[in-house]
Amino acid sequence: MSDYSIRSLDRSYNTAMLDILKASPIVTDHMTICFDRQPDIFNLAKCKYDDYFYQGLFEHELLKGFGMVGYRQALVNGISQEVYCCRDLYVLPEARGNGFIARSVETHFRENQHRSPIGYGLVMQGNKAPVKFLGKRPANCSYFPLTQIINQLHVKTILLTLPVAGNSSYSIRRATVEDIPVIVELLKMEHRERLFGHIYREDSFLLHLQRNVGLAIGDYFLAFDRRGGCCGVCAAWDTGMMKQTRVSAYGKAFLPARIAWKSLSLVIKLPPLPGSGDHFNDVTVIDYAVKERNPLIMNALLRAVYTEYRHRGYHFLIWGTSADDPLLNASKGFMSQHVSSNIVLFSTDERLFKEGFVKRKWPYIDVSEI
Repeated sequence: MSDYSIRSLDRSYNTAMLDILKASPIVTDHMTICFDRQPDIFNLAKCKYDDYFYQGLFEHELLKGFGMVGYRQALVNGISQEVYCCRDLYVLPEARGNGFIARSVETHFRENQHRSPIGYGLVMQGNKAPVKFLGKRPANCSYFPLTQIINQLHVKTILLTLPVAGNSSYSIRRATVEDIPVIVELLKMEHRERLFGHIYREDSFLLHLQRNVGLAIGDYFLAFDRRGGCCGVCAAWDTGMMKQTRVSAYGKAFLPARIAWKSLSLVIKLPPLPGSGDHFNDVTVIDYAVKERNPLIMNALLRAVYTEYRHRGYHFLIWGTSADDPLLNASKGFMSQHVSSNIVLFSTDERLFKEGFVKRKWPYIDVSEI
């Protein structure tokens, strides 16, 4: 790695980072896509983390790759503490195999060893490159965190095509500021037992909305049972201001879906599929909670969001949770595809990997972070 060096990155490298992102597409039989982050790759980190650090891999003065660690407050064993997320690892093909991951992670955690001992990351199933680092520590890297796969995240991409009926057992309406107390109570109930659960308070909820740019109280949907009691909530957030699913090319395996989409467009109004270089219009469901974790209530909320954004010409609704979460049953009845990723626990403290030391129930990964 003699020709390479690792340095901190700031916004002056935004264009170069976006170029690397575009040069690292995800290629499948169905399509080649890029999870783009125009216009500013730092926007997502500003929304989601209290503090974050980007490090870059340089060949002389040329940026060849980067990665990020972000810090936020979350629940571990029901107690609020600082945790970290390792993400945004992209290296150009010609610069791979130069020890960037081991060296940059070692450097970061040596300099930040006083901070949280626990963190997480995602590795998409089928992505072989990072797998070799899981479960072991590179030689001579004493500050490199130990890792262990603890669960899977299932992300459902629900296609907004045919109309769906509402659920007559529940009525749905948009939220107002007056609904914040009940929203916060539902969310606190949902997150209190989840590893990496979010922390919600009435006095800071409006600040939570301001931080997530483009998200407003009117983007929250509330579910009410037949007795008029509020029994569920979710937010529908268009995250296009900080990330987009951009299409580079469609593969042969996606041809039947394109034909079906075009055929349906002759019968019902559907937005055209994006051409090469364009992006899908999607909405992400976050901040969801239902009483007794009842999938029927969650399904009613998803149906309401589906109908709203289908009429607005969106392509997809995105929602997900851990693989062992019974709420996943709420996605039944929709035309959808899903992508699974391994949820990886990071820690420099070996005790945290012992059975029962950390309650791993339904680890919460905010799908809007992905």
